[in-house]
Amino acid sequence: MRKNLYFKYSLVLLVLFCFAGLSAEGVLQSVQARSSSLPETGRVIAVYDGDTIKVRFKDKQEYSVRLIGVNAPEIGFGREELKFRAEMSKRFVFYYLYDKKIRLTYEREVIDQYGRVLAFIWTEEQGLFNEFMISEGFASALLTFPFSYSDEFKEAERVARNNGKGTWKRKDYTRIQATETKSFIGQIVTVEFQCANVRTKRKYVYMDTSEREFSAIISKENISSFPLHQSYRKKVLSVTGFLEEYKGKPQIMVFFPSQIEIKGQ
Repeated sequence: MRKNLYFKYSLVLLVLFCFAGLSAEGVLQSVQARSSSLPETGRVIAVYDGDTIKVRFKDKQEYSVRLIGVNAPEIGFGREELKFRAEMSKRFVFYYLYDKKIRLTYEREVIDQYGRVLAFIWTEEQGLFNEFMISEGFASALLTFPFSYSDEFKEAERVARNNGKGTWKRKDYTRIQATETKSFIGQIVTVEFQCANVRTKRKYVYMDTSEREFSAIISKENISSFPLHQSYRKKVLSVTGFLEEYKGKPQIMVFFPSQIEIKGQ
């Protein structure tokens, strides 16, 4: 009797496991089928980190998109040097892609295990953005699995490393004056300037030059790490970070106190 019950119980479990397996496979096939018809163009509406963005397609659907072959440090993890590199990679992507129309192409595997779309990103100015980002030194090539352009990505990383581009430089970044910033957009540099004013506007604290031709900016959510930020007024500062441009004005986003040096101290 017990043997019969055990046999029936085992049979039921086997059927359930098989059904679950088929269901999971069916779901995966369904997702892959839908993803195979994903539009080729969309607009970037969010940047999560240096290798993951959010795209809204023409059909109004929104997907998290993982850049194929690109590996950037995770935001908020590791020692400060690694956190700095992660933030610089994110700013790089934000500057070039946020609110921009992009084209996407796909490999055979279109959805990863986290439900993210896997894609190559193309822009009018940079071409294949995945490769451009690696060539500028703001990410490394992720070569765990074979994919189109893997040889090109590997070579792009090698050249960027050898030339100390982007985050591969790590220290002694090019030092410039605020009047020179227009010529260094898209690079990690150290800008030396006299902080004429410290002002708060919406979610940010701005440290401006007298003519506001350059600003170093701290998010209010990070301001607790800068308890003496008001004392920066009238001081000569050296600020290191990714130099970007917003509405024609060069700026650097500041995340860590180590990015700011007060001259003479």
